[in-house]
Amino acid sequence: MTQPISKSTPDLNEKLAAARGYGYAQQALMQAIVDGRPSHVITHGLDVVRTTAAMFSSTNPMATRFEENLTPRLIEDTAEFLRLFAVIKQTEKLLGDWLASSEREGVPTVIHYVDRALGLDADPRHDIFVVAGDEATMVAGTLRDRGYARVLEWSGLSREDDSSQLDIARTDAALEAIHDLSICRPGRVWLLWGPGSQCPESAKSALDERMRKAFMNRNTVGSLGERWAQQFIANIPTLAQRGKDIRGLQNAFAGCGAVVVGAGPSLDESVAWIRDQKVRPVVLCSYKAVKALVRGGVTPDFIVMLDPKQGAHHLSGVDLSGVAAIITEIAVNPEALGQSDVPVLPYCSGTDTESLIKAFGDTEIPMIRSGGSVMHVALQAARIMGCSRVSLAGVDFGFPSDQLYATGAGVGDELMLSDDRRSYVRRAKDGNGRSGLLIGALANDGGVIPSTIELDHYRGWTEQFIRDCHRNGLKFDVFNLSRTGARVEGAEFIEHPAQHVASEIAADAKSVVARLAPLMPDTSGKSSVTARLRSKAKALRQLGKTCDKAVAAARDGKASDMKLYGRVAEQAVACPEVSLVLTRRLQVIDDQVRRSTVDVPERLRELAEVASEEATKVATLYANAARRMARRSSASPR
Repeated sequence: MTQPISKSTPDLNEKLAAARGYGYAQQALMQAIVDGRPSHVITHGLDVVRTTAAMFSSTNPMATRFEENLTPRLIEDTAEFLRLFAVIKQTEKLLGDWLASSEREGVPTVIHYVDRALGLDADPRHDIFVVAGDEATMVAGTLRDRGYARVLEWSGLSREDDSSQLDIARTDAALEAIHDLSICRPGRVWLLWGPGSQCPESAKSALDERMRKAFMNRNTVGSLGERWAQQFIANIPTLAQRGKDIRGLQNAFAGCGAVVVGAGPSLDESVAWIRDQKVRPVVLCSYKAVKALVRGGVTPDFIVMLDPKQGAHHLSGVDLSGVAAIITEIAVNPEALGQSDVPVLPYCSGTDTESLIKAFGDTEIPMIRSGGSVMHVALQAARIMGCSRVSLAGVDFGFPSDQLYATGAGVGDELMLSDDRRSYVRRAKDGNGRSGLLIGALANDGGVIPSTIELDHYRGWTEQFIRDCHRNGLKFDVFNLSRTGARVEGAEFIEHPAQHVASEIAADAKSVVARLAPLMPDTSGKSSVTARLRSKAKALRQLGKTCDKAVAAARDGKASDMKLYGRVAEQAVACPEVSLVLTRRLQVIDDQVRRSTVDVPERLRELAEVASEEATKVATLYANAARRMARRSSASPR
């Protein structure tokens, strides 16, 4: 009787393969050093050691579990892993001593400094390297030539008027441009300021904060990506029917003043002032503040939407006939957009949702970076419209009187502060709850109100936005009417609102919106919206079939041929509108292919199965949207 072949566990296989690779790289570098090979050969060997070390570390070797029921094969592999592990640790010590004392001929002093600072712990693939000093450009170029993928120069992140300070906008843009930023955690940032110099503590903490924020944003992509993709597809018929090109608002209200309305508690004190303005300003209102504003007798000109989780209940029962348009992110809740027949002015708040509209084709929608808050979008919209005088109402960046929202706003949401007022819990009817530590924010009336790290970040973004406008020579005067809200640097606090005039020129938002070009003009043939929806569904079904072929090959024992999985990845790239659903899973496929560890076939098969299911689901969403468009077209009068 034939005995079954004993196998190692996938976990041990992967650790063993990574240990072999790291051990071989160590020995190759040691041999090059002993043989006195040229400096470029040794430098290359050092970088290979760093890369393989990172791969070995990613298998978490210190947490290796060994099976109780050991087969002969498991005993062999376990013994080899333990032997390799011991040799690896000994060699790491030798290489560390060499790196600390070596002087490679022909290598600049600053590069010696860099290599010693990085040691053997740096990951050339995924870590971020920020370089500064007189030789920063040379260092950055050298690292990039050596294959370090994420090198940033401090001069491209700092403020132009003060090089010791971080420029938030430039830094956020630089971090967002880094592919797969979520792979690099905040602690994996190397600050290389040159021999004898150190990164200033203020710059270090500011950079770490931006890194953490960017990392959280990328995690948000992971948690909300599927929702964004699904909701964007569901919104396409609405965008085609009611969508207008927001770019037509450029300077459309030049000379007019604007009021940006948030849902904060202090709005209760400001509604009457807005209502009593003799000259009508442009009123831009956050989605959650609409009910509170209308309750006070003010109909906003523009409702601004950002959060994809917010439900339709924030607009239910409200007369929106006086609203000129809804300025909306393309992936908001379709039910919220379906509350009325008001025109919609779509925008993209980041590159992830921007990729969805680009993949759809023949439709241009601009980017308005949100900074995380709908108030940021409203502020930028006011500037785009040409409003040079902007008043903030209900924009509190905290919890005045321990309240979350103004009366009637955010219906169903709750705020609970701990007895010691050090932490909070927010519960939202739409499921967008959160909790965390409380901090203090200085209010305009001299008091201190409870706030959060998140809200403090939003306030900081607003202050930076105002500074940038002034630094660029734009006339953009901002006033703050929130007496009990947080102080905003650059926004003049209006202690006596009755004497403050919002606008000297009346705004007629409805007539302006009526003149805007349609977002998706009626077309026929392959360019029609319905045809494009059907084309997307077809491409996704083809991706699903390719995944199924890879799965079938794996089950037949032919999965060692990586070409099948290459075709899966290739077709997935050709379907970027679903990358938000599949990105994480397909990134794992790509990583497994590049690492080529022993257990690749089994993992790839599982991932291909999931990718096939997801592709089929999204294809169905496109097909359903196409049917909705076809029904609307047939019902429309000719």
